Amino acid sequence: MAELETLADDLLAQPWISVYIGDSPFLLKASFSDAAYKLMLCDLDSVWWEEMNSDGLKQRAQELNKRLKAPVSAFCRHLREAVDPLLRGGNGVPLSGFSCERARNLLRVSLRSELSGVPFYWTFHCTEAPLSMVSRHMICPLLNMMQALHRQTQDLMLLLERKDAEILDYKENGAMLSRDRLETETFNAEEFKDRFLAENLSEAVSVQDGRMFNSELQRLYTTITTAKAKRKRGHDPEEDDSQNPQPGLEEAQSKASIETKEMITPTPAESSEVKKQTVHSLRTSAVPRNSVPSIAKQKKKKSKGIFS
Repeated sequence: MAELETLADDLLAQPWISVYIGDSPFLLKASFSDAAYKLMLCDLDSVWWEEMNSDGLKQRAQELNKRLKAPVSAFCRHLREAVDPLLRGGNGVPLSGFSCERARNLLRVSLRSELSGVPFYWTFHCTEAPLSMVSRHMICPLLNMMQALHRQTQDLMLLLERKDAEILDYKENGAMLSRDRLETETFNAEEFKDRFLAENLSEAVSVQDGRMFNSELQRLYTTITTAKAKRKRGHDPEEDDSQNPQPGLEEAQSKASIETKEMITPTPAESSEVKKQTVHSLRTSAVPRNSVPSIAKQKKKKSKGIFS
């Protein structure tokens, strides 16, 4: 049981990988030891799973391979080797030697291969996962990912606004672009959101083959699930999870992301200063050229296209 509990934590830390079994797309995650395994599959309608200990492995191997004699560790190692290439980045590649069959409440995934030159047969008997498991492995991590990506988007929008204020200040002090094609319009957050919903949303919701998790999303998923597992083991014993519906969200940000956020997030004083500089620049842009102080004129003469 202790081994299966360890595998449960390992399985939670695994990202979902897009694979094909026959002609059917699935999301897959699996965790193996020397004498046990846990496996989960999602077909975007249901989540299927199976866990197997040493005794179960031995019994099923004997039923399916009556003439094959080998220790349980050899069977488990062979299964891990068959699945492992996909766990390291399948990206929708078909599973060689695998086939699947759906029953009413059962998903059978069959494997035909060779073990030490002898035909080897195996069948994963996956049942529908309970709601608590679906929530832990799919729903809660996806909600945390949504919150983290929303925070990242807000930080990027803030950075763009600060960049616009910085560029406006350069222009008002005489800076000029060396190439006109580099000029961009001032960023408008609301227009950007409306344009995204109109032009890109249909592509985002048209996923039909299960290829939801690219490498960046897989990294974010494992970061969040690892952080939540650490918290559950008692790193924050005084925190009441019932009062915090998104535990581990702050820890889900990588160190680099946190440092970037700290650099781009202004203090109230900095925000006020940026606004003052922008207002000042807008006001000075309306002042007649002959009323600009001589120092400003000297700056304009010395400016040499800092945007090249």
